[in-house]
Amino acid sequence: MCPLGVGTSRSTYTLKTGEAKLWVFLVGVNQYQDDSLSSLRYSATDCQGLGEALSKATQGFPRKEVIIYHDFAAQPPMLETVRASLQRIVSEAQLQDTILFYFSGHGVLDPKTQQAFLCLADTQKDNLVATGLGLQELLQMLGESYAYQQLICLDTCHSGDMRLGGGRGAVEIQGNSISPLLNPTPQLMHVLRQRAAQSKGFCALLSCDQGQQSWEFPELGHGVFTYYLMQGLLGEAADSQGVIDADGLYKYVYRQTLEYIQKTNQQLRLINQQKRSRGETHLYAEYPLQTPKRIVEGVGELILGIKPAITDSRPLRQAILVEGLGSETLLTLNQILSETGGFNLEYWPQPAKAWSEVRGAIQACLRRSNASERGSLTSSSEAEEKVTALLYLRGEVEEIEDGEAWLILGQKVRISRSWLRQELYRSGIAKQIVVLDCPGASSLSNWVEELQLDSGQGQCLIAAAAPVEEPELFSQVLQNTLVAANSQVGLPVAAWIAKLRTILGRKDIPLHTWLSGTQGVIEILPGKIASVFQDSPQPELPSEIAPAMTMVETPPAFILSSKQSSHLEQLLIALAGPIASTFLQEVSAQVSSSQELINRLVILLPQHQRSQFEQQAISLLESSTAQPQTESSLMPSSKHLAIDASMLRQCERELAYFVGPIASFLVHEVLESHPQISLTELVKTLAADIPDPQKALKFLQRLQS
Repeated sequence: MCPLGVGTSRSTYTLKTGEAKLWVFLVGVNQYQDDSLSSLRYSATDCQGLGEALSKATQGFPRKEVIIYHDFAAQPPMLETVRASLQRIVSEAQLQDTILFYFSGHGVLDPKTQQAFLCLADTQKDNLVATGLGLQELLQMLGESYAYQQLICLDTCHSGDMRLGGGRGAVEIQGNSISPLLNPTPQLMHVLRQRAAQSKGFCALLSCDQGQQSWEFPELGHGVFTYYLMQGLLGEAADSQGVIDADGLYKYVYRQTLEYIQKTNQQLRLINQQKRSRGETHLYAEYPLQTPKRIVEGVGELILGIKPAITDSRPLRQAILVEGLGSETLLTLNQILSETGGFNLEYWPQPAKAWSEVRGAIQACLRRSNASERGSLTSSSEAEEKVTALLYLRGEVEEIEDGEAWLILGQKVRISRSWLRQELYRSGIAKQIVVLDCPGASSLSNWVEELQLDSGQGQCLIAAAAPVEEPELFSQVLQNTLVAANSQVGLPVAAWIAKLRTILGRKDIPLHTWLSGTQGVIEILPGKIASVFQDSPQPELPSEIAPAMTMVETPPAFILSSKQSSHLEQLLIALAGPIASTFLQEVSAQVSSSQELINRLVILLPQHQRSQFEQQAISLLESSTAQPQTESSLMPSSKHLAIDASMLRQCERELAYFVGPIASFLVHEVLESHPQISLTELVKTLAADIPDPQKALKFLQRLQS
């Protein structure tokens, strides 16, 4: 028996002791009998994976029943089968029980009745009333159940067959023509809100908002919404007591979905800039926003599981750092990459090994997989698809007359450029990060050009030559950028390159880079996402805040218009190359005036280009004045809110200083769920979404001062 005490809620107690039962009903549909409904790639896999995650999360619940229907299950997801199981759950569930219903597949709006339907394997689009599972019908059935706690998760409005960098939305196929399906999300949200208003124990999670789509990513092997549902249930969304509830799970999924798409688009922008610089016109389309939605009226907890005792579903990461110049400059980097970066790292030189063995160590890093150690993957090829490999090679560069180039490491061990390229090419690992730190070298651009693989492979190349009189300058900059990164959110290599460009540009050190790949986001720091929404104690505000405490930094007030931003970007691309927009985005978020922006951007350019750029930029910015935003496009109508609109804008601006662009979404989400919330409660709720306790305290102080 589990005693009810500190840290144990009543809901958790009843589930852990068997006093209450958890009913789990999962449905996923890939293939449809109706040819006019396009097939989906991951709905069945989503359903299967979510079932496995729930099985682990609910190991401590003695009374539970899991019913799963998907394309690979013993029983396919047919309408009558689903109805029959729903009816049984409804008739048998008791007051203290919890029901979780999950559906992944097409959701369709009937143009005749304007009703939303979930499409099962045998649903006919032209006869939805008779062959589809209407949302109204589903809610009516659940409404007849005695079970007080009910959660519905809908992963609909799928994007169809998507790959990173291009794809199509959910479609209806008629002969040779393809047309988009009517988006049912507005109707889904309307009906679910009506249901939530009738029951304080009801909650619904939707994969996306109105006008959006649910993206599927091959590198995740799932839809992004369900992927993070799975990760959350495997322990990432657990609170400090190890409990996973619907509120914590939603916050985790919401944040991670936004972060993943943002990082994906950041990588695509950098790749597109490289393509433009080479004169290529075929560019990758960025992913539109996907913001999961929650519909709930009551305030309470809906327990879904307990963090499994052992869970490690992270991708495999392995690295080798080779210090070939005899110093100890990489020791700090070694620690950062091992602890924050999550790399299984090998450091050279090694006392017990000769330098002649370093080639074999590099080969092993690029080819081996740790599947047997982790136990999460079953085959070598599957393991390689999950691995990120990092090579950090520090040494001297030597060019010879026949065009070959050599990297000289400890005890004059030589690695040729052609050999390194061959090893990179032979590696089956999906994501490669290669850093060349070669003080005094003059031909690193040739190395980066030569080591590039096919554009479809995931590869990041970074090379720089620190001055001979300051040979450790580049490695110090690398380490500083990693230390300064938000360890909770992580750092993708596209953002890392932008930071390095900014800092090294001020020191007149050219940075040579290459980024490719449409197999997912390449990250140097993956982020410690498990603790982002931990149920940690909130910082207490002092009874009296000293005047000095209010004298903290304020977020930048300068905002570029879209026209100014576009013109500045074109001007920078012509002078600085393909990552100009990354420069502009990075710097414009930190300045408070047009002159400060120009001063910061000028530093990034070579000396002979600075005067020309400054004159053109001043002329461009003076031609029109950027107006500050007066309303967030995502803010609910202020007439329905209990807080003054000016205070809401202030909350959003202050929060953006600590969490970035997603601030407006967080504010909007709280207001939509609790339109009559007080200012004090709003500030406390938003502070809970700031991972760093010190920053959360600063946010509270700013809004209370």
